Amino acid sequence: MRPTLLDPETINRYLSDGYWTRATMVGRYEAYARDRSGGLACQDNHKRYTWAELHETTDRLAANLIALGLSRDSRALTQMPTSSREIVLRIALKKAGIIGAYVPVQWRRKELSYVLDRIEPDLVVLASDEMEANEVDWIDDQYANGVGFGHLIDLASNSRDNWVAWGDLTARQPCAASLEQILSRRFAYNEVSLITVSSGTSGLAKLCEWPEAAQVCVGRGIAERLAVTAEDNIGMFAPMSGAAGALVWAISGILPCSFTFPRTYRPDDLLSLVGRAGVTVATTVPVILARLAQEPLEDYDLALLRVLRVGTAAAKMEAAIAFENGSGCKVVVASGSMECPGFGHAHVDEPKETRLDGSTGLPLPGCRLWIVGDHDGELPIGEAGELQVSAPFASSGYWRDEEATNAVWSDGRYATGDIGALDENGRLTLLGRLNEVINRSGYKILPIELEQEIARHPDVFDCAVIAVPDEEYGEVPWAFVQPRMNKRIDSDKVSDFLGARGMASYKIPVRIIELVKLPRISGSKLDKKELLKLTLDE
Repeated sequence: MRPTLLDPETINRYLSDGYWTRATMVGRYEAYARDRSGGLACQDNHKRYTWAELHETTDRLAANLIALGLSRDSRALTQMPTSSREIVLRIALKKAGIIGAYVPVQWRRKELSYVLDRIEPDLVVLASDEMEANEVDWIDDQYANGVGFGHLIDLASNSRDNWVAWGDLTARQPCAASLEQILSRRFAYNEVSLITVSSGTSGLAKLCEWPEAAQVCVGRGIAERLAVTAEDNIGMFAPMSGAAGALVWAISGILPCSFTFPRTYRPDDLLSLVGRAGVTVATTVPVILARLAQEPLEDYDLALLRVLRVGTAAAKMEAAIAFENGSGCKVVVASGSMECPGFGHAHVDEPKETRLDGSTGLPLPGCRLWIVGDHDGELPIGEAGELQVSAPFASSGYWRDEEATNAVWSDGRYATGDIGALDENGRLTLLGRLNEVINRSGYKILPIELEQEIARHPDVFDCAVIAVPDEEYGEVPWAFVQPRMNKRIDSDKVSDFLGARGMASYKIPVRIIELVKLPRISGSKLDKKELLKLTLDE
């Protein structure tokens, strides 16, 4: 499939400017299998693959998928716990010319139904032993009624009736005819080979199409900012269904580095894995960073870990600084979206006072930023407005949704919906979402400003601020606070703390509510719609 937003002229410009090449991830993986056959490609607590073993396994899987009768440009909806198997599947789908869409393991019927309807997959890959019984029955009913897909692959060791066993597909020797088709079916650099699936601010999934060259391009940019080499062992401390995992894995389209997957995302498991597996670089999300920073870091062997990348959402600088000081590992923050990642990305070689200054750094190479006002006029340095971006590594539009694509892309720019400001050096600071700005009787309040100040309180682990309707003021801020372990939240003391730090009285939350745990979407992004529902109970 050709990219929606990219015409031949734009593609040729990306090629001539050097941002795109004709290289593909499949081609690069084949080169690694030839040149570094015995080198470690990926590992988890169950399986270890060399580059040669990965090449052979993905060839078998791709050919066996072709033998099922799946056509070129068919779609595969995948929900699987992140492990080496996901790399096997991702490369096999690219070899077979099947577009992959990977959804978070936390999603259930409501979210899955939406994606099933939109992408109409010919193949669904699930782990029945990781699902609730009623969800498995629902999938069975969908399959039996011929709704949306023709093949089911079960990742479980004991697969269900009528489901194709993953173990059979990866072990069975395929027929020669199917193997021969791999060369003609694999994706070219200028074709869509991936649909990223994430939770949008509207509550509905965002389905972004990705050309193969854009994936390789973003991997090159991230590798440069992290100073990754072929000898690095990257710890995947975030799911590959999300940006923090998938984008860092794209580095493998440039370098034959190794990837190590944890058993769980518990902080003690992650930190123990660093020393045990020799992890040198890791990627994670802010909520996991905050947990890592609270661990007794001196109890773990972190000598080889030199950089931790934190992406997806706004990282708390206090947690980043605490982790770096306690571990000796540099923390690199990044910002972006599934539509356009990398519009801010610090560099590992920047001094700490620059790298952790509260900004998200400079954009990746080729990315352009604009800060615009209410009438789309570009604002001067230092002023806050909506962030608009363009990049050769951006998504090429929403999957088969012209109306949604045209609503946010115009003249090559993507309107992010984020509020940002640029400094004199071009570094980007994000200040929240346009649709989250609280209007208290004409006074504008940015939730992120409040959240950053509340997070500085010694008893606070995490917090979220939302707008709540108010008869007198229109909207007022409420704060939901998760305390640190063995601590309780005194709302009056938190309010006094904010006042003592010089915060204007109209910004101080009218309610501060303690929660054992903040609700999150896919285990990462704060679910502020769920918090708004909680205000009704209050």
